[in-house]
Amino acid sequence: MKKFTVCNFMYFITGILIILALQTNLFSQSWVTLGTGANGDVNALTVYNNELIVAGTFTVAGGQLVNHIARWNGTSWQPLGLGTNDDIYALALYSNFLVAAGRFTTAGGVSCNKIAFWNGSSWNTTGGTVNGNINALGIMGSALIVGGTFTNINGMNTLRIARWQNAWQQIGSGFDGDVNALAMYNSMMYAGGIFNIADSLPAKKIARWDGSRWATLGVGMDDGGVFSMRVFSSSLYVGGTFTSIGGSLTNRIARWNGTSWAPVGAGFSGGVYALHSLGSNIYAGGDFDFANFQPASKIAVYNGSTWNALGSGIGGSSPKVHAIFSYLGDIIVGGHFTLAGGQSVNNIANWKLTVGITPLSSEIPVNYKLLQNYPNPFNPETQIRFDLPKTEFVNLSVYDSKGELVKILVNQIVNAGEYKTEFSSEGLTSGVYFYRIISGSYSETKKMVLVK
Repeated sequence: MKKFTVCNFMYFITGILIILALQTNLFSQSWVTLGTGANGDVNALTVYNNELIVAGTFTVAGGQLVNHIARWNGTSWQPLGLGTNDDIYALALYSNFLVAAGRFTTAGGVSCNKIAFWNGSSWNTTGGTVNGNINALGIMGSALIVGGTFTNINGMNTLRIARWQNAWQQIGSGFDGDVNALAMYNSMMYAGGIFNIADSLPAKKIARWDGSRWATLGVGMDDGGVFSMRVFSSSLYVGGTFTSIGGSLTNRIARWNGTSWAPVGAGFSGGVYALHSLGSNIYAGGDFDFANFQPASKIAVYNGSTWNALGSGIGGSSPKVHAIFSYLGDIIVGGHFTLAGGQSVNNIANWKLTVGITPLSSEIPVNYKLLQNYPNPFNPETQIRFDLPKTEFVNLSVYDSKGELVKILVNQIVNAGEYKTEFSSEGLTSGVYFYRIISGSYSETKKMVLVK
C-alpha cells in the first residue's frame, strides 16, 4: 500500500474521493426531526444567541406551551417568555434584539401591536398601533423596515411599508398592494409583494428604494406575486407565484443582477415561498412538485447550474414550505407538513448536511484549523475538531506510523463552521498515529498516541 507521504498518489486519491462524494453527496444526507416539532405551521426561522428561533401559528413545541414562538438549542424546545397571543409571520435581528412581527396584539403579556422586541429575557413594545398585519422585516442601515397589509401606523399614512428608528416614519408614499418580502441588495432596500404601484408609479410586484423614492426593476413581473427574496452569488434571487417577466418564462423564480432579469434553470411547478443560501448553494421551498422538470417535493437546492431534490422531500396533507434557515451547519425547514423524507415530523425538519460529524457552533470561523485530538494519549476513543471558513469538500483520514491508511473519518462536502468527529481505536494496537485533513488548498497533519 502507498504511503500518504507520496504526494502525487494522495492527490490522485483525493480527486477520486471528491468525484465519488459529488456523485453520492445527496444520498449521504438525510432528514431528521427536531424533537416532537410544533402543533401548527412554522412561518419564520432565524438564529439568536446561538439558538434556533421558530415562529408561526403553533402554540405547542416539544410538548411545551410556547404560544407562537420557541427556541431550539439542538436538543430541546424552550419558550420565549409567554410568547404572543396570535400568529407570527416574520423574524429579524435588529440592534441586539430579536424582532417578531405578525398579527398579534400582545407579547409576554405586554401590549405590542403587530411587532415586538425580545431582549433575551423579556418582550418590549415599539409603541406603535398598526392597523394591519406585518408580513416582512428588513434592515436598512440603522433602520428597521416593515412591510405587510397595513395602511396606517399611529395615525400616519404608511401604505404597507414603514421604518422604525426609535420612532415610526414613512418611507415613500407606499404601495397599492401587500408587501410580502424585503431584502437589501447593492445597498438598496428591495420590496416584493402583490402590488402594481409604488410611490404612485407603475412597479409590478417588486420595487427598490433609491434613497428618496421607490423605483421599478425593469418591467417587473407579468403575473402572480413575490413572496421571497435572497441575495446569493452577487445577484438578488426572487421567488413567488409569477411565471414570466417581460414576456420571458421564469416559472416562479428569477434573479436580478442590478440591471436585468434572468431565469434560474427551468424553474418550478408551484409557488416559491422561501429562499435561503448556505455556502455555494441556494435552497428554495414552496408548494411545488417539480424543479427543472425533475421531481422535487416542496424543497430543492441549486448549486449554480442545476436544481436537485433533497431526498424525497416534504409531504403530508397539502404540504407547503414557508421558511428555510441554517443552524449548526444544517438546513432547517419549516411550514405546513407532517412528512420529511418519508418519516413523521410536525411542521419542522432538519436536512442533515453534516453526516458523521457534529457541528459545534453557528459561528463561521475566519481561518482553517485542525485542532489537537482530545484526549491524547487516548483509549479507546478520541475527538478530533476542525474549523472551515467556507463550504468545501473535506477529507479527514487517520494513518499509522508507516503512513498506511487506517480509517477515513470524513469524506464529503461540509458547510463552513466548527465541527468535531469521533475516532475509535477498535482493532488497533498501541502506538503513534497521524490524522490529516485536506480541504481545498488547505492541508494539515497532527500526531496522536494510542495507549492500550
